[in-house]
Amino acid sequence: MISSPRMFIISLFVLAVGVSLSLSRSVSDTSKVKSVEDYWAETGLGPVALEDLLQDQTCGSSERYFLACANAVLTIANRFNLTVSLDETLLPVSSTVSTDTSSEKKQLEVWKQFFSDETHKAVKFSFFKIWKELEEKHISADQKAWMVGLGLNGFISVFRDPHTYLMPVSQFQEVISKADSRSTSLGIILGQMHGQYVVRKVTEGSPAKASGVKKGDILVSVNGQKTQGLMLPRVSEMLKGEVGEVSTVVVNRDGEKHKFKLRRAEITVATVSTQVIEGIKPIAVIGINKFAKGACDKVKESLAMVQKAHVRGLLLDLRDNPGGQMEEAACITSLFVGAEKKIFEIRYLDPTKKSEVYYGGEEKLTSLPLAVLMNASSASAAEIVAGALRDLNRAVLVGERTFGKGSFQEGEYWSQNKKIALFETKGFYYLPSGRSPQMKGLEPDIAVGFDNIWVGREADQFTNPLRAPERQVRQATVAFSVSECLEVEDGNGTEDAQLSKARQVLFCANATARAGL
Repeated sequence: MISSPRMFIISLFVLAVGVSLSLSRSVSDTSKVKSVEDYWAETGLGPVALEDLLQDQTCGSSERYFLACANAVLTIANRFNLTVSLDETLLPVSSTVSTDTSSEKKQLEVWKQFFSDETHKAVKFSFFKIWKELEEKHISADQKAWMVGLGLNGFISVFRDPHTYLMPVSQFQEVISKADSRSTSLGIILGQMHGQYVVRKVTEGSPAKASGVKKGDILVSVNGQKTQGLMLPRVSEMLKGEVGEVSTVVVNRDGEKHKFKLRRAEITVATVSTQVIEGIKPIAVIGINKFAKGACDKVKESLAMVQKAHVRGLLLDLRDNPGGQMEEAACITSLFVGAEKKIFEIRYLDPTKKSEVYYGGEEKLTSLPLAVLMNASSASAAEIVAGALRDLNRAVLVGERTFGKGSFQEGEYWSQNKKIALFETKGFYYLPSGRSPQMKGLEPDIAVGFDNIWVGREADQFTNPLRAPERQVRQATVAFSVSECLEVEDGNGTEDAQLSKARQVLFCANATARAGL
């Protein structure tokens, strides 16, 4: 059985965040996919909550307050393709493209320097004035609650930590906690290269896939708006919209520009997918999109199916998996190691709270050779599963270093508005080896890069990153001897070099022998 804490824990990814929530859940399905703006509008959140934080005297009282206020207004301004100058002026982002503003940390560097060098000017800077100008000239009535929410989360990210945040309760109930996600995105997953946004992955079944957008394409513009100089959350938002809308995307491919007109269609992204790759030694690929409620049952079904297919090995694909419910992660891990193995431990920031140990509680269903695919966007609960399987000498990890999200959050109704939940960082989780992936991530046993496309991790993205307290760590042993596997050629020119490599790992000369299978 899982040893459960006071609240169930979820490790979701909103720029890689983890949360736990003890809110009642009542879901009513609707045919229309609601936008983030719609969810915030339902909360009735007014500007007073933000304006209380943006008072001039408060913002100038310390560097931390100053940077938090700056991040609040910059986050809102960026939504309208604007930035803020040091002389209290709103400017188009395009006028400052020489400055890298792709992350919170980079965007705030100039403000940190400003406060350090010219404190007397900084303390007189009026972020409140900037907010009022945004409110009066750029923000519509329907957007106001959403913009206030963006500003509050921008403030909290710096003043508290990057993973404490506010979210409408209905958005959590109707979207985040559901097993399968409905989406009207174009199906483009981005990374960065040389200061530009690059397509890391194109979602199967998406408009982008059908139209010919490819991995490695450099995203130039969306509906005429250039992406250079914008923060990633803004660019990601530009790629979203309503069913039936047509978006024009321009990419640069090998020095040539290509224009795509993509019509949005609602697609359902399954929590768990299963594929059997036939051959002399057939294998199964079980992909987990997120660790939503019921994911463990779906993996059980997948394992039953692949056992009937008489496959010779398993690939567990956790690439681009942002996390999910930790209990599901523990349950899934136990399907490969058994009920009595310790999967992870949580330790609270509050020293009066005792640490808690999690066991998956499920019978081991397979002893097939196992490799786990992971990349820089594998985070939180995905890191629990990958790390525990390696620590317990059950799997080899193939791909890239993971994101490094090892904190957990607990959700409660926000005292100022019961339609909004506050997800607050409460502690960190630790793998069986005693190591936390926080800030460090998991290094693969066999590295297969992603064409040098960069994904910002916590230390790269945020001004006030979290660090987990160090503990005594035992060296994890790798299930398979991988020295001989390292000599196998990478990918053989296939588009999915990581999967190709992982498949080879399962059957290279020493793998199954050392696993005792």
